[in-house]
Amino acid sequence: MSSTAFAEQGQIKQTGFFSGTSKVIGDDKGNFSIIYEGTIGNKAIEGTTFGDRSSSYCVGSIVGLKGKGFETGICINKFEDGSTTTTHYEGVMGKILRWKFVSGTGKYENISGGGTTSYAQIDSAKDGVVQSYNQIVGTYNLN
Repeated sequence: MSSTAFAEQGQIKQTGFFSGTSKVIGDDKGNFSIIYEGTIGNKAIEGTTFGDRSSSYCVGSIVGLKGKGFETGICINKFEDGSTTTTHYEGVMGKILRWKFVSGTGKYENISGGGTTSYAQIDSAKDGVVQSYNQIVGTYNLN
């Protein structure tokens, strides 16, 4: 994880790769439920430093009726010094999701902020594994 210092507030721009597992139940009419969990390795981009080389563990779900779905979940993000943040995300399946910080520990104890995240599925080389390329943007404030 990066030892680069960052400001008390600023921009978040990250890319990352998600890898995990999922369980699916549904019918042939577009009604379904998906539960997934996995990890993301994050990299800060475009001159930002927040969360560079951090790790996230996420658990989420998508529920769809007649092909239209809603996605929600929680991620715990771990940083080099052992501090963590917890984020909640939600939105319409297949669209850009909104996220916000809901808690933190260590130097992130008073963190606030949020932003958007989007992802594109990747065909996994291993059966039973789901993968995606994620993009995360937003802002943070440590005060």
